[in-house]
Amino acid sequence: MASKISFDELFDTLTEQLANLATLSLKKYTAEAKSDALQFLGEMKNKLTRWTVLLAQGDITTEDFEWLVTSQKDLVKMNGLKQAGLAAIRVDQFKNNVMNMIVDTVFNFIKI
Repeated sequence: MASKISFDELFDTLTEQLANLATLSLKKYTAEAKSDALQFLGEMKNKLTRWTVLLAQGDITTEDFEWLVTSQKDLVKMNGLKQAGLAAIRVDQFKNNVMNMIVDTVFNFIKI
């Protein structure tokens, strides 16, 4: 199953969905939120690809996958949002939303 995964399509979908999330959840800070989320996705791309293959092959569980993705939360810098003056609690909420969006998108993409 993993050999049939189109990672270009997956990352295009993630990019689009993260951009939409930024627009919907942080209207005043859309540009910064979009930039921060997409930078994080780019930094995480290799790991996410590896974990998605493992999940699709059944080598890790959905719980393992979720834990792996959410374990990256502290690595998300969100510098643009912080520099724009967004409150820390709102930045943290956006980080959580980004993590959930990534997990849900991968699960939907590989039909879990």
